[in-house]
Amino acid sequence: MRELGERLRGFRLENGWSKRTVARRLGVSTPSIMRWEQGAAEPNDYNRYKIERLLAEAVPSSHAPSRRSQHPARITSSLSPQTENGSR
Repeated sequence: MRELGERLRGFRLENGWSKRTVARRLGVSTPSIMRWEQGAAEPNDYNRYKIERLLAEAVPSSHAPSRRSQHPARITSSLSPQTENGSR
């Protein structure tokens, strides 16, 4: 199994996302994305969960239409906590 940082980088490049975009979707800093992709650091369990969820939600299944063409916010909207009034 590929390391999570390698998978994250491959996903990001395949979808044309910047490190900053991925960082915003996951609620982490851009330097964190850089360290994870380079293998200089490992995400904690919670961030690992968010990354795995992002990767799983964005990978189309053989039974569903491709979601890769959707805007990143639509794919990962469930990753961001909602405030009481519904905004993030």
